[in-house]
Amino acid sequence: MDLGRREHNYGDLRQAVMEVMLEAADRGLDDFETLLKKVALELDKQDGFRLARHKLPPEPGARLHPNDSEQVLEIVWDLVRQGILNFGLTASPPEWRSLRLTRFGESALRHPACPFHNNTGFMKAVRSKAAEVSPQAVVYLREAASAFYTDCLLSACVVLSMAAESEFLSLLNVAKNSKAYSRYFSSIDDRLSIDAKILQFKSAIEPILGLLPESATEEFDHNLTTIQSVIRTVRNAAGEPSGASPPSRDQVYLYLQFFISFAEQAMRLRQALNEPAYPRLVRAH
Repeated sequence: MDLGRREHNYGDLRQAVMEVMLEAADRGLDDFETLLKKVALELDKQDGFRLARHKLPPEPGARLHPNDSEQVLEIVWDLVRQGILNFGLTASPPEWRSLRLTRFGESALRHPACPFHNNTGFMKAVRSKAAEVSPQAVVYLREAASAFYTDCLLSACVVLSMAAESEFLSLLNVAKNSKAYSRYFSSIDDRLSIDAKILQFKSAIEPILGLLPESATEEFDHNLTTIQSVIRTVRNAAGEPSGASPPSRDQVYLYLQFFISFAEQAMRLRQALNEPAYPRLVRAH
């Protein structure tokens, strides 16, 4: 059996492509055939072969399984659509046979706060941090990720803001019905705009932050403020459409990351607010 020609999955191939492009850095790669050769070497290294470069057969991609070669091409186009790769070593004149990392791509690959590269990957990242995301938010999140990966950036923000609002309202509902803490939140009027509700929620929870577990309150204000900024990108303080200009791809990428942190925070707070009355003040028997 020729282990060098075994078929790899999408994740392994994508990781190999990213390692190759990070190594190439600003130099980029001259053409797709060079990428195939270097991906083959990277996979050999990952698979434990450690072959010397001079042993690589001269045929482009000869050490790749035929299906791997096809999938590497799909991965390249995925990364181009996601703004991670670009064609051409320079902006002018364009060199369509060459590949290079974009500035966004290099930052995203070198500093992945919570890595994901497609809709499924994003939802897995969300679930890994916040297993109790509301069903309504899940619908919006899938739409937001789809919009991001098709470069509909303003649409991604609009739908992501709806997911954020859904998660916050779920948190507010738990707070207003909490057996231990409902009186702190009961005055928050359901008729208020989402921005006003968030501001009042911040004030209402302040007196009880010391009574809640640290895991539920750590970086609470930061996470709520950042997710509020996502909502404000597409709505004004009254909750009406703001007529915003499309944000940058980098900004939307950060917003998707922000949501994951916020969803984790909201889940922990819901769990804490659902606990019996003042559990941290009850003496052990």
